[in-house]
Amino acid sequence: MSFPTDTASLIRAWYTWGVAIAFAVTFVTTLWIFFDSQSNDYHTPLWRWLSLLMAMIVIPSVMLSFAPELAAGLPPVLIDLFAIAGIGATVVSLLSLILYGLGIAVTFPEPESDTAGGGLNALAADPATPPPAVIGRVVTPPRGMQPITTKEKITPQRITPTGNDTIRIKNALDNELPLAWIVILNGPFAGQEFRLQRITDIGREPDHNDVVVDDRTISRQHARIRYEKGAFVIYDLASANGVYINGERVQRRVLTHGDRIKLGQVMFGVVIVHEDEASRPDANPGQDIHLTLGE
Repeated sequence: MSFPTDTASLIRAWYTWGVAIAFAVTFVTTLWIFFDSQSNDYHTPLWRWLSLLMAMIVIPSVMLSFAPELAAGLPPVLIDLFAIAGIGATVVSLLSLILYGLGIAVTFPEPESDTAGGGLNALAADPATPPPAVIGRVVTPPRGMQPITTKEKITPQRITPTGNDTIRIKNALDNELPLAWIVILNGPFAGQEFRLQRITDIGREPDHNDVVVDDRTISRQHARIRYEKGAFVIYDLASANGVYINGERVQRRVLTHGDRIKLGQVMFGVVIVHEDEASRPDANPGQDIHLTLGE
């Protein structure tokens, strides 16, 4: 099989063996985009309809290739146009698959809880699970974690390091952190919660991140959240799809309670429990104080 060097040879090669390859490429591309986006709940009308259109453009060439007698009554110019259109459609179909794989023009539908208001119950996978709340002076973290009193959290521990006692030092530093989580709001991982540490790396690569989200629109090492001078600060680690805070793309931003973090097409909600909210003098110890994310 030799690659054609002129237009006439290219068209002959197209109707000889190129049509079969083009049909396979466009057919597989269309099926892949439709079924993959459907199974993962991706909203991608552009690539769905473009891939389908490209497959339809190749069909006339397929018919002429498998039934040459149909070309008897057609002008040669039209036959050549079918071939050129089919070649272009194959190239566009391949580009559509590549861009879809990179997550370009691929979005999740916004979750109802993200626009319809509501409190932290909207962040949990199970609506019956109680959200993080401050009850009197006891902070109740998400499911599966034991309640921790604010007194225990803000009281520094005395440590006398001996040798490489880095684990004890790290635990002491972590105890000085405010209670904070990020919660996935949409997509197949909605409801997953991650406690923020002094340094929290977010990405797709399990070996290099504390928060691992297996989503194609998230980079291997996408973002980092650091606790600096009494606040959590997020950094974009040169990601492909960027870091957005409340709809604005940022390179660095201080996080506040209720922020929406968008990494690729995955939306996170920020939950921060401040010590002053748990110990303010006007708080009634017998009354529950629920923290809600702003709309």
